[in-house]
Amino acid sequence: MAQDRPIGYWRSHLPYNTALGLATDGITIYTVCTEAFFTYGNDNGQINTYSKVEGMGDIGMACVAYDPATKTTVLAYQNGNIDLFKDNTFYNIPDLKIKQISGTKSIHHIYIEAGMAYLSTDIGVLVIDLANKVIQETYVFTINSQTIPIIDYTADDTSFYAATPSGLFQALKRNSDQLQNFAIWTSLDNTHNYRSLAAVKGRVYAADTNTVFRVKPGSLSPLYVSPAFVNHIDPSLNGVMVSEYQASIFKGNVKIIDSGDHISDSFSVAGQPVQGIQLLNGKYWIADAFGGLFKRTDTNQLGAYQPEGPADHNSFDIYANNKTLWVAHGGYNDLIVANNSGAGISTFTNDHWKSYSDFTYAPFYDSMKDFVTITRDVDGTVYAGSFKDGLFSLKPDGSYQILKQNSILDPSFENPGLYQVFSLGFDHEDNLWMTMFGSPHELLVKTAAGAWYKYAVPVAQQLTYQYDAGALIVDQNDQIWYARPAAGGGGVVAYNPNGTPADGSDDAARVLLQGVGFGNLPSSTVYSLAQDNNGDIWIGTDNGIGIMSCANSFVSQQCDATIPIVQYDKFANYLFVGEHVRAIAVDGGNEKWVGTDNGVWLLSPDASKILYHFTTDNSPLPSNHTQKITIDPVTGDVYIGTDFGLVSYRSTAVAGGTTNSDVITFPNPVKSNYTGTIAIRGLVTNADVRITDITGQLVYRTTALGGQAVWNGLDYTGHRPQSGVYLIFVTNTDGSQTYAGKMVFMQ
Repeated sequence: MAQDRPIGYWRSHLPYNTALGLATDGITIYTVCTEAFFTYGNDNGQINTYSKVEGMGDIGMACVAYDPATKTTVLAYQNGNIDLFKDNTFYNIPDLKIKQISGTKSIHHIYIEAGMAYLSTDIGVLVIDLANKVIQETYVFTINSQTIPIIDYTADDTSFYAATPSGLFQALKRNSDQLQNFAIWTSLDNTHNYRSLAAVKGRVYAADTNTVFRVKPGSLSPLYVSPAFVNHIDPSLNGVMVSEYQASIFKGNVKIIDSGDHISDSFSVAGQPVQGIQLLNGKYWIADAFGGLFKRTDTNQLGAYQPEGPADHNSFDIYANNKTLWVAHGGYNDLIVANNSGAGISTFTNDHWKSYSDFTYAPFYDSMKDFVTITRDVDGTVYAGSFKDGLFSLKPDGSYQILKQNSILDPSFENPGLYQVFSLGFDHEDNLWMTMFGSPHELLVKTAAGAWYKYAVPVAQQLTYQYDAGALIVDQNDQIWYARPAAGGGGVVAYNPNGTPADGSDDAARVLLQGVGFGNLPSSTVYSLAQDNNGDIWIGTDNGIGIMSCANSFVSQQCDATIPIVQYDKFANYLFVGEHVRAIAVDGGNEKWVGTDNGVWLLSPDASKILYHFTTDNSPLPSNHTQKITIDPVTGDVYIGTDFGLVSYRSTAVAGGTTNSDVITFPNPVKSNYTGTIAIRGLVTNADVRITDITGQLVYRTTALGGQAVWNGLDYTGHRPQSGVYLIFVTNTDGSQTYAGKMVFMQ
């Protein structure tokens, strides 16, 4: 049986269906996507994916090129960062990213010649010496005291060429030592906004938005006028490839112009081709902004060659349980305006991704967008709520249902064409609760028997914009807690259905707002809710966190939230004061994972200590702007959804049980070179765990974090135990649940 991933292990879950560029060494295809980078071995079909977990310096790709002289792949990022990739290792050159300049630092293209990389950027041409891994010089083009961007760069045997919004420029190679002097650059044409250049066997081509030109001494001759938008031109074996896109029909074409300046071949692309290459075997490879990496086959069709991944980088809501993951890719902004995303939903099971989007799944074609909430029933049925188009449910057998018009759902009060589902959650009786935005009945329930009921909660109806309900959780007593968007007065509604969903007459509710005696929230703008293992309700706002320690009795008796003071370094302050707390999740050890606009924090169970603060600078987080945190209670994997992608982190805590069940120790055996954390999982909650040698001598003792105990592999003297067999003894407080196991340390 394969070993579990170790404690502290990060993993990226990024999409590979938005290719922005590609390069090759003749065998391997190097492809950059919006968020990630991968390679495809044309000789063996092997795909390798890379992200910040594997050492990349950033996220948000721009372009790529390969240098055969140094066997180096040059990766450029949208924010100006640069990586050099060689021998499966990344070397970061952050000079442009950290450079203090006014304006943007975009990198548009990379041209390679003789071990030098020429990067076309908004501040000029950056020249990198790839052997020494340094920026050697910069060519700045200035017209009327304004720096003009360089969009592309290429060369033939005698000259360098630079494409800019102000025309096309040429400099002779014999003047290479003076290229930093803009005066030696000659303007060949200043009437076109050139976007792309290509040089093939002494011939130079240039393209603007719809025309391809042949560059000749002293003139440019138009070769081809496209009926579509020209994205890029690239060298082919004997001519130039033209990647064009027609936005009105969402389709593209690739045209091949031969050495005689005639179109000799063409083929269609279902998406948006943005760059192409032709290998020596004649095969064409295409980077498609809508579909990833494609190869033109012998039958003139395109075959896909990209890794599996979610449909989109946006991870607005996440469900995770026992290695089954579901992600909702829609969203809305702080003004509660939908993103209009058709990316749908994705699932990750048994290490394989499957997506349901408006391009790939027929029930979603132009009819369901912006899924913002997702959950799963015990029978495997998945429920996904759209912020525009109602409720979608998918059964394990593939059958589905869409509730929208002519259903229990009310249309939005202000936008009658919208059915705005905001949040979903199950209670302990397997009843599905749902909040809606803009609905006369903002709270609904589907019972385990399949009956629907909807409520206009009286206390909420007394507030401004009474039809608005937001994020929802169901607590340990099956009370419903839901946030109210700030535009409607904000705060939180606590609703007790009294165990009778069909009878609203015995229900009760209260509202929490700011101010002592009114709920004492740190702010009425509420983003997130969670209940910890002690039963307390944690409320995340745009000004920190409030904790309701009286959740069990709050509906029947008003009480206020507490706003704890925490110590961080030498400073003490209210918990996350000034922070937008977007997400809160509680692990099996009752530790709190808090997502903000400034990264992810791990708090001790009582919030008195900050255990970790993960950011883009010290971790593989793709963005500091957190959207959702969900913890798999079985594996302890913490899934962190951001606006630039999804990552997971193997934490130290999992949910505990009432018995020791399916206990696993990993890694086991412990190899001699292993220095990570050892975990024992499947334990009774907060068990006492002792590890002894074969004679019974105590080596280590700890208390499980929920259902998992962790050990750094060192004894009480700080040394690694000798090789051999070690015994594991587990018991709960009263001794009614015990377990004995073994683990092996190898020499």
